[in-house]
Amino acid sequence: MTPEHAPASPLRHPIRVEAIRLRGTETTVRAEPEQFAAIARLLGLASLESLEARYLLSRNGDRVKLEGRIAAQLHRTCVVTLDPFPVELDVPVKLDFAPEQEAEVAGRRAERDDAEIDIEVLLNEDDPPEPILDGVIDLGSVTLEFLALALDPYPRKPGVDFEAPAGEAGAESPFAALAKLKRGD
Repeated sequence: MTPEHAPASPLRHPIRVEAIRLRGTETTVRAEPEQFAAIARLLGLASLESLEARYLLSRNGDRVKLEGRIAAQLHRTCVVTLDPFPVELDVPVKLDFAPEQEAEVAGRRAERDDAEIDIEVLLNEDDPPEPILDGVIDLGSVTLEFLALALDPYPRKPGVDFEAPAGEAGAESPFAALAKLKRGD
């Protein structure tokens, strides 16, 4: 999806790269109560009560390093009981950014290296940097992306276990029934 056709993010916090000091710039991104419902819909949450990210950004030329944490209080829907339950998240964030052209070159280099590797697994490899678009980094989008990645895809209310329904006593497996049909029993 091209950026001009992408839906607008419910949390935006753009920062210009030239506004970032070389020794570091501290920034806080906080969702306002009027944004909670849109963010909850976007992330599939029952509700969002608070969302705050604290970042330290440092710059080296046109490259930017971001480190920080995201704190969120929200409610998820249990996949077993369908009841909402509270969740508190504390998510570490670490990213590097580079001008768009430099990030594309690094990404292509990583893809080429991946294609040349047959079975070998490389651990602790640095990810290619994220692109800086038009000299701006949207910390709101970064916050929502890392929050989404931290969410359990199958949330369960604490203490709830899934138990498969007990099969009928003496019930025949579907494969055994098919085998009987094939044999003509």
